[in-house]
Amino acid sequence: MNVHLKRAVFGLLLLPALVWADAPKATETQDDLLAQLAAAAQQLSYTGIFVFQHDGRMEASRVIHGFENGQERTKIDTLDGPPREIIRANDEMRCYFPDVRSIRLEHGQGRRYFPALIAPPFQNYRDNYDITIEGVDRVAGHDCQIIALRPRDNLRFAHQFCADLPTNLLLKEVTLGPHGEPIQMSVFTEITIGVHADFTQFKPDYTDTTDWHVDNVPSVVSQKEGSGWSVANVPPGFRKIVEVRRPIPGHVGGMTHLVYSDGLATISVFIEPADGPPRPARIESLRSSLSYFSARTAGQQITVVGEVPLASVTQMGQSVINLRSSHP
Repeated sequence: MNVHLKRAVFGLLLLPALVWADAPKATETQDDLLAQLAAAAQQLSYTGIFVFQHDGRMEASRVIHGFENGQERTKIDTLDGPPREIIRANDEMRCYFPDVRSIRLEHGQGRRYFPALIAPPFQNYRDNYDITIEGVDRVAGHDCQIIALRPRDNLRFAHQFCADLPTNLLLKEVTLGPHGEPIQMSVFTEITIGVHADFTQFKPDYTDTTDWHVDNVPSVVSQKEGSGWSVANVPPGFRKIVEVRRPIPGHVGGMTHLVYSDGLATISVFIEPADGPPRPARIESLRSSLSYFSARTAGQQITVVGEVPLASVTQMGQSVINLRSSHP
């Protein structure tokens, strides 16, 4: 797995089984509910520490979020493992990797981090998930409303949210496996909502970056300008949000990276010239919520990695085509 693929995968990290209860009341439609969750994450100012738990590991991060005069700012710093810092200003996001002296710059790609997991258009969630309200729980000293999203197919995972009462800010997200078992969780361990947003707090900690590598990732390009690579059999609700082409020394055409999302899960597709002798296809779980597919076709190595069940990455990996060629 090359360095670009590893960084892209990084960008994609205990409750009882769900009991599916009553649907939202008629006066609170699903769109109303989703709009409240999205607005809270964007328009509230808050600061806190949240934990990302998966495969027996826990990783803590500090987040500061502010919204003032229509301007949104977010700063996330990891507290465990290699240092990472994410600075977001409206639709521009900078990810700092000081251990490798690198900055990843993204523009308007819709990539979201906890607790800002919901964003319009909301129809995509309604079309692909059954959304129900489950009752009330308590997280980090705050009462919160449990909201369940159950997939309507086997191509994505179920999710359970707990949204603060009365602000609707997400305090907890649990991803559940096919049998309702928790496989991944993000949860605040402490949080203060309604703090004053001092925009000087959102400056990066790393100021001397003149000799750092900058990886400028463009937003999705038009088909005319694109690589010609596409996925013929995309799971329902997933749409392409990013297309990137990167040069590979010694190869013509380089590597193409496509990113698809249904609003909650993301799937990355990598197409690059195949090297070495043929290898058998690989389909496996890299961790409980991350699936991997790799196969060779028409001289290209196809790799698919996503926060979805194995069926999704397999379906996409087996249907990669080049629209500019008569051969898949």
